[in-house]
Amino acid sequence: MRTLLLLALLALGLYWYAERYGLAVGYPPFLPVFYWKYTGEAQYPIRVSGLYDAVKVKVSGDLEEGRLSMALLRDGRVVGERVYSGSFQEEARFPASPGEYLLRFQLQGAKGRVRYDWVTTKFAP
Repeated sequence: MRTLLLLALLALGLYWYAERYGLAVGYPPFLPVFYWKYTGEAQYPIRVSGLYDAVKVKVSGDLEEGRLSMALLRDGRVVGERVYSGSFQEEARFPASPGEYLLRFQLQGAKGRVRYDWVTTKFAP
């Protein structure tokens, strides 16, 4: 009985924390990320090399609230950007030349599930 009470208190505390401050659980790109009223930003450095290169980002999810903004940056300038809300599934391709890039995901009050996966790849001209 004590264990059940302890688990109930733990769940109540977790719910209170998520409602007040937001919560994100998961590890991209390997696992989906579950958000509960989460506002934040994640950045991932990417290196692109070769000819006819592109950065391909596969994004799918279902947000009950809030929005997701995905941007590819080079030297602080935005190369490409997409904004998602509700249910979505897309494979975004951004043309890129060789060099260092930054893939940025920004969330505003997100509540739901999102799965990310990205790769730098070569495409025929």
